[in-house]
Amino acid sequence: MSTVNTFKEIMESDKEFPTELQSITFQILSSNDTAHMEAIFYNLFSPEPKPKPHSEALAFLQCSKKHHPDLLFIKLFFLLRCGATPLTRANSARALHLLSQPDIWPKLKPIAQASLKAHFTAYLKEETSLHVLRLVAPVLAETLSIIYKDHQQQWPELLDLLVSFTASNDDKSRETALLVFANLRKDCRLRVSDALRGAVPVLRTSFMESLGSSNADIQVAAFGTVVSLVRLFSDPCVFHELLRAMMVAAFALLHGSDGSYFRRAFAEMVRLVMEEPAPLKPYASDMVLDVLQIVESDAGLSIETQQAAFELVMAMTEVEDYATVLKSHNHQTLVRVFMIPMKMLMFVEDEDDKKEKDGCGVYKVGLKWLNRLCVTVGGDIVVNIGCHILNIFLDSPYWKKRHAGIALLTVLSKDFSDEMVMRENFLMEVVAKFFKSFQDCHDRVRLAAFSFMQMPTNFVQAMHVLYHHRLMHAFAAALDTTHNYKVKEQTASAMLFFLKTTLPDSLTLYKNADVITNKFLSILKGKEGAKLRSIALVTLNIIAQQCHELAHKYCASYLPILLEECQDNNSEIKEEATRGIRICAELGTPHLKPLVNRILSYLSSVLIKEPNHSISENAKVYDIAVSVLGRICEFHRDTIDGSKIVPAWLSCLPLKNDLIEAKLMHEQLCLMVKRLDKDLSGAGNQNLLKVLVVFLEVIDNGDKLGSPQTITQMNNLLRQLGRNIPRTAINTVLFSLNDRQRELLLPFLAS
Repeated sequence: MSTVNTFKEIMESDKEFPTELQSITFQILSSNDTAHMEAIFYNLFSPEPKPKPHSEALAFLQCSKKHHPDLLFIKLFFLLRCGATPLTRANSARALHLLSQPDIWPKLKPIAQASLKAHFTAYLKEETSLHVLRLVAPVLAETLSIIYKDHQQQWPELLDLLVSFTASNDDKSRETALLVFANLRKDCRLRVSDALRGAVPVLRTSFMESLGSSNADIQVAAFGTVVSLVRLFSDPCVFHELLRAMMVAAFALLHGSDGSYFRRAFAEMVRLVMEEPAPLKPYASDMVLDVLQIVESDAGLSIETQQAAFELVMAMTEVEDYATVLKSHNHQTLVRVFMIPMKMLMFVEDEDDKKEKDGCGVYKVGLKWLNRLCVTVGGDIVVNIGCHILNIFLDSPYWKKRHAGIALLTVLSKDFSDEMVMRENFLMEVVAKFFKSFQDCHDRVRLAAFSFMQMPTNFVQAMHVLYHHRLMHAFAAALDTTHNYKVKEQTASAMLFFLKTTLPDSLTLYKNADVITNKFLSILKGKEGAKLRSIALVTLNIIAQQCHELAHKYCASYLPILLEECQDNNSEIKEEATRGIRICAELGTPHLKPLVNRILSYLSSVLIKEPNHSISENAKVYDIAVSVLGRICEFHRDTIDGSKIVPAWLSCLPLKNDLIEAKLMHEQLCLMVKRLDKDLSGAGNQNLLKVLVVFLEVIDNGDKLGSPQTITQMNNLLRQLGRNIPRTAINTVLFSLNDRQRELLLPFLAS
């Protein structure tokens, strides 16, 4: 945000000011002495202001604006016209710009308004400093806008002067007039244009001359003026003449300056595209070709200048009227259009973790523009263009081009997966080239490739289904050949995503699936980074659940490693390692028996350490540990003392933090109650109350803590218990419950 805009926000403050300050401001504003105001200007606009004087100067202006706005406006204008030095006059203009004129001008008396109009007109003829006039132009434009916004007011004297200035041979006068017109507020341009209808021939000639001027400042100001007063030129021939003059001027600025003038001029062209699409639409197609000619030129343009030019095409993507124009171009032209952001995607750093540089900003803009172009062009057209460009970029000997190709593939697959899959030979052509990226010689390309494979799109899903054998082989090979930790992490993550989203039997179809298991086990043994180990554990757990053959090998070769990983400080690693033990337990593997005591010891430490488990960072670990205990009770009862362990497990229910484990355990509890598990009920049904409490809490949470089937089973079991429990026992149970639990239980007892 600019300093002026920041000041403007502060000036809008509605705070109260002391009476003493109000009095001081009145005295200074009423005085003929200019020294006080010059000191205030110095403290306010100094390049290195001191905090206290700066805040006092700002408070003076705020107080003046609130309590003496008319005096402040007149005082500043007096200094603008009569200030002894250009600096004083420039600072007066800056201060005027900070005021909100729509609030002040209407409050001035008609005689004051008439006087100021006359002084303004005279001042423009007298001011010798172009620098000051450039600061005054926006202030004068706002005043003119306010006057013409009210149908009852006009300022023909100023308009006549400005028209004569535009036709003047004096560059200072011409630029001033153009800047005033260029800065007119949007909501009053039509009314000002109506007032200028009689001057169209003069303005047309002077604007054409200004656009062709040898003075770059005048040329740029003329661009803004044409945009502001474009409705003056409703005659298509005149508009066409001005538009072509603007493009010729743009090319002249492009080759005759450092690029800053061109960028400012073309920013006005972009404004024209956004604000006045109707008259421009017939010329939009030619303008796209002009932009391409600029951006593709061999003139050694800076990337900033190229971006400024292409911004015009991107502006067209935001205006509905231009969408059909863009799509109407032939294939070759559209490829040229898409190549511009593609080249910007080559501004990528050699290493992923380098601090952001200018090039990174270019890359982000290129990616944003590519997205917008794809959405605007859309459908089969964009897929055809994408296929053409991908064939060039993915096969390039330059890694930045290959990286950009994957970025394009990513953008396309977000919105056009179905078109990509349905297009004849697209999958075959692109995938063949894309697979090479997994073994690319550059880490950034491999990172991009494995990141792409984790996108939840139909195109990636189609690759999973059609090429699952090749993908598994590619992932496995990449894990072996990469020595970059980030690449290895992304490779493992891509494989995990594949296993989560593809067909459950993909592993069984893959002949060397046990090789995959061994690779992830070696990652755990190697104690590589926490994130990678966490991914490895999740992957191994999924493999164990999808492929029982491999699961038994997995359990045989950690269980000891799983127990070791359970001691890690990282909560994610602890969660997945504990979940791995639960999976091994429910498989009923005999390899667990020798380790039961170690497992129980670990579980005991978790359950004792986490008395406030619901608010602990290890809350999920607690729930999974309870789930392990439950699975040991269910599948390995012969290795434990069930009369002690089963009630201990029951005492930890219900689970509420890990909803996957919660649903598993609450389903298991139903099954155990249904079969009248003796260890669960305890001697004399002493654990019945706890079972009831768990059932009621699960039911009270809807389907959050239990599947619909589990909730139904619990309801049925509660009805059975309600019919079979003696009345005296019921009274004891009710007495032990809280109000909410009694409210939930009573309907089951009544039935």
